[in-house]
Amino acid sequence: MEETVMLRALRRLMRVPGHNLLFCAGLALAAPYSATIRPRLIHAAPGHLELDMRKRRAVTNHMRTLHAAALANLMELCGSMAAQLAIPPTARWIPAGLDIRYLRKGRTDVRAVCAFTPPDWQRDQDWPVKIQVFDAAGAVIAEAILHMRVGPKPA
Repeated sequence: MEETVMLRALRRLMRVPGHNLLFCAGLALAAPYSATIRPRLIHAAPGHLELDMRKRRAVTNHMRTLHAAALANLMELCGSMAAQLAIPPTARWIPAGLDIRYLRKGRTDVRAVCAFTPPDWQRDQDWPVKIQVFDAAGAVIAEAILHMRVGPKPA
């Protein structure tokens, strides 16, 4: 898979000290709601993205575990960013749905991972993208399928 302009820029950003602060500032401008979980960029490659989220009071519920909405936000952001980093300039995508399974309580910092083989971007289709969230021990605590509609940009 070819490296996109956005992925190259993100990789350059990751070499800068304090890159996560800059990442969150940019995210707050582009997607203010997603920035509320304060995700940190861990790894970006064609077809692979990893974000993490620290367990802090603002993302917990009354049981002091990670709130389901914060986990959903993290998974949607991870899948969407991974697609955006892989899509060629001649194609487009839009999220069409999100199916989530919460498998266990989130009691630690977490890491979201989205890895995929890219679709044929030049054909209109529905494309399911899997995202998993791992706790500090490496156990899967949540997983989602982000359903996207992809295809070529109109001429």
